[in-house]
Parts: sequence; structure tokens; C-alpha cells
Amino acid sequence: MKIGLYSNLTRDPDARYTKAVYNILKEKNATIYISNDLMGIDFGSNIAISYDNYSLAKESDVVIVLGGDGTILAIAKECATFNTPIFAVNMGHKGFLSEVNKEDLEQDFNDLFSGNYILDKRKFLKVKIENSTQEYYALNEVVVAQSLCSRIMKAEITVNGTLVDKYTSDGIIIATPTGSTAYSLSAGGPIVAPDVSCFIISPICAHSLHSRPLIVSSSSTVSVKLLSAEPSANVNVDGNNIQSIFNETKVEITDSNLSVDFIRRPNFNFYEKLLEKMRYWSSIEV
Repeated sequence: MKIGLYSNLTRDPDARYTKAVYNILKEKNATIYISNDLMGIDFGSNIAISYDNYSLAKESDVVIVLGGDGTILAIAKECATFNTPIFAVNMGHKGFLSEVNKEDLEQDFNDLFSGNYILDKRKFLKVKIENSTQEYYALNEVVVAQSLCSRIMKAEITVNGTLVDKYTSDGIIIATPTGSTAYSLSAGGPIVAPDVSCFIISPICAHSLHSRPLIVSSSSTVSVKLLSAEPSANVNVDGNNIQSIFNETKVEITDSNLSVDFIRRPNFNFYEKLLEKMRYWSSIEV
């Protein structure tokens, strides 16, 4: 099996777990490719081939990601492009996208190599900005927000060309079900099961008594038209600022044909995972 190793060394500063994973893979006679960021690690007498994210996903049968959800998002699109599943080891905090913890590696790698797992498919949404030919893909969310935190912006939301509302707020989040447990949740949006085909529209700190999150079908075309922002607004895709936009510019969000598979234990259950993660980060016992 050809395995790509992608690790966030800010989460593993002494590369302890990265090296442990590497050694387990070598014991299983895997062909190991590492990301360019790991070239400075001493893997002993072993010599690994390093690749950029695109090539790592292309050459690997599976990409093992060590880090938090942000680390996974950094390579998810490349893995989706080549239908390369992700095996995610949580080195962060909540780790909604991760399947295993860093302390449980041995048995989980046995399951990986024996094929004792299921695939959990997650879809991307597609983002197009008016007057730009570039397309962007988000696994979690796209955010249109005021570029100066002390100012508010005004935006118009339409779904399939029909006006939904005009918001005076800090910004607008359009999230996938996968992203419903991320920024959208912090903005008061609902948690949505990953097998539901929808988008979640959540205003951020709306200056209104009636503005509430809205769930629409993923077959819809959602448009965010910037009405007013000083001096501009930012379009952010999965945590990355991609472009500044100015008044009257539209951002169009649609479904995409891009999806990524996450390797899960055979008994994986979204609701059990949700309870586990939310319980861990709450002072309220269930």
C-alpha cells in the first residue's frame, strides 16, 4: 500500500507521533511518501520521498493526516481531486473530522491494512466570485465578512434568484453539513447530519431581531450580494482569505461534484461522535 504522510508539526513539535506513525508503516512494508514540510525530520536510516500536497494525494492510496481539522482542510481538496481517502489522527482539540486519537494508533492501523473500515463521504460546495474565472471549493464553509472588525456590512441573500433577506451584520456564513459544527455553530447555526444535502446560511452578529440561520437545499444557487462595506469585504474559504470584494459584487455558492472520503471505524456513528465531542468541551454532564 502506498501511504502519504501529512502532519502539522505545530501540533507535534518534536515529531514524536509523526515518527511513530512512520515506523508503524515501515513495519507493515508500506511505501511511504511524506509532505515537503516533513523533510527536516530525522526518520533514522529510512529515506522517504517528499511531495507537495497535489502530488502526495495523487501518488498515495491513502493519506494519513496528523493534526486538527484545519490540517485536514489544508489537503482535503487535493485528496478529493484524486479520490484518495483520508485517515485522520486527531492532534488538535475537538477534531470533528478526525477518526482516531494519537494514543490508539496500533490497532487502528491494523484495521486500515486489513480493510476493516468504512468510508464516510463529505461533499464540497463551489464558490464563484463575480467577474472572476476562478472557482473555489469549501468542505466547511465560505464566509463573506467585513474587512474591518469595527465596521458592519450590508448584504443581500437570494436563493435561486429569489430574495431571502438583507442583513446588516459582521458577515454571512454559507456552510456545508460538515461545516455545521465549525464556524456556523459558533454563529448560532444548527448542527446538521453529514448525510443531509443542504447549505446552512448563518448571519454573523446580525443587527436585527428577526435574522435567523436558514437551511436550504444543496441543489439551490445561493447568492450573497455585497451592498455596503467600508472599505471592502473579504471572501474566506475554509479559513483562507481568497479575495477582497467591493460594493455590488456577488458571490455565488452552489453544490459541486467534488467529495472526499474519510476512513472510519466500522462502528462509526455521527451522533455518538457528536455527543462525545460536545460533552468533552462542555461543563454540563449528560
